[in-house]
Amino acid sequence: MKRVITVVALAGLSLFGFNNKAVAQVEQGNIIIDLYYGYPNFGTKLAESVENASSEIDVSGIGPAGLRVEYLLADNFGLGIDFIYNSTNLSFKADSINTSGDVVASYDVKTTAQRIRVMLRANYHFVQTDAMDAYVGFGAGTNNRFWGVKTDFPNYDDESISGTLLPVSARICLGTRFYFTENIGANVELG
Repeated sequence: MKRVITVVALAGLSLFGFNNKAVAQVEQGNIIIDLYYGYPNFGTKLAESVENASSEIDVSGIGPAGLRVEYLLADNFGLGIDFIYNSTNLSFKADSINTSGDVVASYDVKTTAQRIRVMLRANYHFVQTDAMDAYVGFGAGTNNRFWGVKTDFPNYDDESISGTLLPVSARICLGTRFYFTENIGANVELG
């Protein structure tokens, strides 16, 4: 997966080229929109560690992926909203065993865990050049989780469950945007 992301990033860089004459869009009144895909998906990584113990479990997941929109209140300060989504899916077979230890029936089980966070975010842009923008940010907001189980167990109630242990989320980040043209760039963020 890392290799695929690296190849796509390099292809994108070579497609657009690096233009040092691009004007960084970090000016008062501008809007910056970032689509992103992050790494790692901790739920999927945890499920993969269980998968290594049993080859009968299929693990998949999405994200964290998101959309961030920032409005610049000043040349070096912006407020915005950050929408983050990630999911983990497990598929496996569960055996029904009688008192003698014999397998009586085998059932399919599919579980889904989804996490949605929406945060209000503030960014301070501390370095701005013609082609680069470095910033530090802080966000706080909601943290919602949804779980679901689908199975062919007889008389199983497959109603989804939602809730969180902690219904709020917070995030601190450090990031850099590199502009290839006046309106197109790439973003790297650690948070």
